[in-house]
Amino acid sequence: MNRKELEQRLRQELALPYYNAKIAERDYSESEFQEMKAQLQADIEQYARDYVNESNANG
Repeated sequence: MNRKELEQRLRQELALPYYNAKIAERDYSESEFQEMKAQLQADIEQYARDYVNESNANG
């Protein structure tokens, strides 16, 4: 899949309608997509945990 298809799938599968990836213009394999998706999902979850912890610490 190309960059545009990869972005569309990430938006759809992770429910991020306005997500714009900063990735190279080339073809990507399904395994590369799955790795990117897993990493992005982990980053989002970590951001949410950090945000909640920071909000709780600040009262």
